[in-house]
Amino acid sequence: MEYSHVPVMWNELRFFLEPVAVKGGVFVDCTLGEGGHSRLMLDEFPGVNIVAFERDPEILKIAQERLSSYGGRITFINANFKTVEDYLSRKMDVHAFLYDFGISSFHFERSGRGFSFRDDEPLDMRLDGESKMSAGDIINHASEMELTEIIADYGQERWAKRIAQFICRARRDTSIKTSRELAELVLRAIPARYHVRNIHPATRVFQALRIAVNDELSAITKSLPAAIGILAPGGRICAISFHSLEDRIVKNEFRRAARGCTCREEQCRCKGVPRISILTKKPVVPGEEEIRNNKRARSARLRVAEKL
Repeated sequence: MEYSHVPVMWNELRFFLEPVAVKGGVFVDCTLGEGGHSRLMLDEFPGVNIVAFERDPEILKIAQERLSSYGGRITFINANFKTVEDYLSRKMDVHAFLYDFGISSFHFERSGRGFSFRDDEPLDMRLDGESKMSAGDIINHASEMELTEIIADYGQERWAKRIAQFICRARRDTSIKTSRELAELVLRAIPARYHVRNIHPATRVFQALRIAVNDELSAITKSLPAAIGILAPGGRICAISFHSLEDRIVKNEFRRAARGCTCREEQCRCKGVPRISILTKKPVVPGEEEIRNNKRARSARLRVAEKL
């Protein structure tokens, strides 16, 4: 079988994971996808076992088939990574957590759920049965104000209000059913002189809808503190983000834990004990060669912290 997704920043990950891999124990792959990163970790670190989380049952089956030869060295969990505390305990010998927040290439190219604006697919975008509303439900039933907020907040799109107006006007006549219909609407809504070369005008809108449908950002906010609590002393958390919203959450959660903050107030007064040391003062970015070979890696940003 051919696999769509190319795991990003492996050389950088190996550099940060190698010092803890010598201890063996458990690595947790919170975003398994097609199993690319897990396969590389299993090959590179023979003393390590993996617990892998994947919320999409369809892509989980692909990963299970791909990694079947590793037998008992990998345990598969069909769940959102925000539930790590439900499956893992502080008694486990967990030496690493890996998060790769990018949506798998499988979803864009083979899922048929409307993640890509290049295809004419039903507007779904759900990663699992947990998400009750599809992207089509939001597009066709959210108010103009709600659409504006979703597109502005999650897509950081300056034309959010105008795009929402175009959507609401179009759906008066008939429902917007497919990804191509929506992409063409956005194309008309943003004046041509503001189109950015090599970036489709609908990119930010599709990102916003996907985040809203799957509640992606709150999952990160919930999972990272839980992972820090579970991690063994000296263990490491590696988090790869693909846009500023994800990266900002990782940066802020790491900073809170490094200060020992548990109150989560804007002006922290709890004076807690620092729980981690941040190993990446600035996010690490992919090398030029990787970006040449895999254009989807160009927006990747890696942050790493170590449990004290």
